[in-house]
Amino acid sequence: MTGSQPQITEADLISYVDGRLDDQRRNAVTAYLDSNPADARKVKAWLEQNAALTALYGRLDEGALPANLDIARMERRVRSERAHWRNLAAASILVLAIGLTAGWFGHGFIQRNDEETRSIITAAAQAHSLFASEILHPVEVRANAEDSSNLQKWLMKRLDRKFNIPDLESHGLQLVGGRVLPSSTGAAAQLMYEDATGQRVTLYIVPASDSEDTAMRRTNVGALETVSWDDETIRCSLVGNLDPKRMDAIAKEMYQQLS
Repeated sequence: MTGSQPQITEADLISYVDGRLDDQRRNAVTAYLDSNPADARKVKAWLEQNAALTALYGRLDEGALPANLDIARMERRVRSERAHWRNLAAASILVLAIGLTAGWFGHGFIQRNDEETRSIITAAAQAHSLFASEILHPVEVRANAEDSSNLQKWLMKRLDRKFNIPDLESHGLQLVGGRVLPSSTGAAAQLMYEDATGQRVTLYIVPASDSEDTAMRRTNVGALETVSWDDETIRCSLVGNLDPKRMDAIAKEMYQQLS
């Protein structure tokens, strides 16, 4: 960026999404996004989430914030992680926008669709929204870090479950790394993968004490696609905005490799 170009801040990006910039500043942000694809993807996701919320609930009265958009409540759930306000707002929008349009696929499984499953899908979408657009710290332990060989052991120890970290190179995805997150049932693990275009998917895993194998459930959460399933001792939710058929194929590959 040259000295003659205006400095674009996070506040400018948020105001751009909310339609609160004057023409001159909006044009400056538009020019900035044209040359900064990472921020452009972030802004595009925010716009899609806002559009999904508006489509479902209409425009909100700025003077009356619904309880399920309470940022403090969302912050308590992710207080162990460093996250800025806008990502928390995006996560709360996802909670509102969740719509269970299940596409069932797979064979030889028992179908299951309960409140706990929906809660995991929501948490997985929130975690994806928080970290998938992160540039500097998308994961706690990177796959190319010196201690990356301990990533699997670390995650298994925190969840008290045995599982493998899937290799998705055949699907054009490289492992970025992983992190541990809090969940309503204890610790959760998030694995992040990235393709050559910078698109990311995450796999959210929580331990299960009474789980049975289930059919895979495809769900739309705002602009995101999720594919979820139970696998004996763990429950999993794959999250991303790739083509649904590609998401299905990746989920099946993960299921095969996890155990």
